[in-house]
Amino acid sequence: MRLCLLLLLLLLVSAGSAAEPASDAGARILVTIHYDAIDQMHGSSVERYHRPHDYGAGPNAGPVLDALAKEYGIVRSGGWAMRSLGVHCEVFDVPAGADAVAIAARLSRDKRVDSAEPLREFQTLTASGESYRPLQHALDDLDVDRAHATSRGRGVRIAVIDSGVDSTHPNLSGAVNTRRDFAASAQPAPHGTEVAGIIAARSMRGGGIVGVAPDAELLDLHACWGTGGDGPASCNSFSLAQALDYAVSNSADIINLSLAGPYDPLLARLLDAAEARSICVVVAAPPSNDAAYAFPASVASVIVVGVSGDKAPGSAPHIAAPGTDVLTTFPGGRYDYASGSSLAAAHVSGVIALARALHPLTPGQIRTLLAEHAPLSAVTVLADAAALR
Repeated sequence: MRLCLLLLLLLLVSAGSAAEPASDAGARILVTIHYDAIDQMHGSSVERYHRPHDYGAGPNAGPVLDALAKEYGIVRSGGWAMRSLGVHCEVFDVPAGADAVAIAARLSRDKRVDSAEPLREFQTLTASGESYRPLQHALDDLDVDRAHATSRGRGVRIAVIDSGVDSTHPNLSGAVNTRRDFAASAQPAPHGTEVAGIIAARSMRGGGIVGVAPDAELLDLHACWGTGGDGPASCNSFSLAQALDYAVSNSADIINLSLAGPYDPLLARLLDAAEARSICVVVAAPPSNDAAYAFPASVASVIVVGVSGDKAPGSAPHIAAPGTDVLTTFPGGRYDYASGSSLAAAHVSGVIALARALHPLTPGQIRTLLAEHAPLSAVTVLADAAALR
């Protein structure tokens, strides 16, 4: 289930951490006064500080507001009926050089005033340098921060065979080394960007999110396409065969296949070729035992990854990783939560990249190493990988 990120990303910076408005020409004060006839007034938008033609503060509020403006040396800029509080709210401009904080304090003691405060600035928690690392609980579960002191996946090439990666996303800038389109420029879907962010999102001036292997190189092999709405992306044997052939022929170290479908002999041969060239193939555990989702999890050489704690029927995974409500990148410079074994597989691809950046382990060694760790810990994997050298 995709959770709406707005609950967290639209949290406003608290008043305690927000700076008080400076005493300059741009300073404003918000003043509220009680108004008995407020229900008869027309509301106006708070987006602009001007009074529309069909709005008036009323015969009682108007003189009071004018008197306050004159007595405190401020200028009325606009107002509206704040019905939820039963007050009229007026914005006053403060002249240059005047102290908005001091004027607001004096106004708040005026018996005619319900409240007065400087106009404060707030910000949404977007990609402008705000760190979402505290929301990435999956990285805590995998102990990734400690692992990054040893390895960040530098030099490891990970082929993301998926629905395309939005390489313009701030956290994916520089992550995509190669891009190939095997989907005939079909409509992309968010899935590939979500997977890519989990694997290799770069820190952005300390902001946004960070991937499991932020120094790894991504091969964006666009082989799937959107089907409209929130449905899954689709691929076929032809597009996947082209993408797999490219990954195998161009020295990928890891192939991430967060997808499932029926058994395909040609694709199985390509996966065997990847194994022969020491390429680790990580796939998502299918949602059920239905033969329609058997491949590629049914291939012996791949690493099948399920969601930690998931009791749903399906092919028994080789390993489990976080895959529930995972914060990751989303096309258009956005972020969102996503769930599923696709995300679990991406986490494991990242952990393998951390190990392979230090030690040239074979796919067989990697499978053995991962199978010995439950729950999965990137730190422990790196320590044990060193012992296998």
